[in-house]
Amino acid sequence: MFKRRYLLGAFTAAFILSSASLPINADTIFACSQPSKAPKYLGTLSLASIPANMPTAQWGIDQGCFKKYGLEIKTTSVASAQIGMAGLVGESFDLFMNTPSNIVSAMANGDFAAKIIAPRHGYSAEELARAKREPLYPGQLLMQTVLLVKKSSAIQSWKDLEKSKIGVKSFRGPDHAGVILAMRANAANSYKTEFLAMTDAQMVAALDRGDVDAVVPSDPYATSIILSGARVIGYPSAYYFEPGAAVVYVSTATIVAKKPAAMRAFQKAILEINHLLNLPQNEATYRKTIAKVTGVSDDAVAKLKLPKLSESNVALSEISYISNKLKLLGFTKSRVSVGHILFR
Repeated sequence: MFKRRYLLGAFTAAFILSSASLPINADTIFACSQPSKAPKYLGTLSLASIPANMPTAQWGIDQGCFKKYGLEIKTTSVASAQIGMAGLVGESFDLFMNTPSNIVSAMANGDFAAKIIAPRHGYSAEELARAKREPLYPGQLLMQTVLLVKKSSAIQSWKDLEKSKIGVKSFRGPDHAGVILAMRANAANSYKTEFLAMTDAQMVAALDRGDVDAVVPSDPYATSIILSGARVIGYPSAYYFEPGAAVVYVSTATIVAKKPAAMRAFQKAILEINHLLNLPQNEATYRKTIAKVTGVSDDAVAKLKLPKLSESNVALSEISYISNKLKLLGFTKSRVSVGHILFR
């Protein structure tokens, strides 16, 4: 049975709804330098995310980065991408952090006019290639999501996943796709492999009980699970993603049309936040924010490999492959054009 001390806080954090706009003290020193004159107030934007992705935005709130651009940000943590996308479509939120793959899938399978506003993190060609080679866990995870099994599991490789049950965050999402592609690359048949959508917190319990044979959680929860008794099989995303954006901030054309100035300011703020979080002097405060937002233990947070955050806006070339790949996998019935998806 997994050691619970790493995970109890994470269970709670995965389902908490929180408003994260904080009062600003004039004497506070922020990582984001503040203008001498207060900027024009552009309003409030509501941002939703699964807890694993929220710390970057929360750090930006705490460090005055949105205030610098005249914005107030209210945050909501949601349990799953499905809930977040539904809230975005229903305009319960202005923005949601999601994978480009899930966004393109929603466009192909429904009437969803997406607008990608800004990037969170992505992967280089070198990172994707490295994640397919041993050692797969050199003391830190190589990617932000990973396929894990119990240490006692008979599963040793992608080939052993035939006829297994696997917990993924999104049905027909990038991790689901990546597992299939990894199995194919290793001459395994995924036809009878069962995929079950669940949250990071649910994955822990399901793996512990034996309800599933493997799970694909996000960091920092993945590192917590490893410390509590799990083993790395591989990185599904390495077999699905191409170089470029892995998680982005998305809105809808309708919402953007109502708040164009605020969205432009948000885009600028995110790029500055990403730049600052890539600097070593901000690592300590970032790790503290990860622990605060996710509820993951300090031990787990200390072992995290922090993602390389994107410092330039998403380019069309980073996402143009997705529609074809989803169609070839049978996840969508038709290809969709993504030429209009980027907010400029």
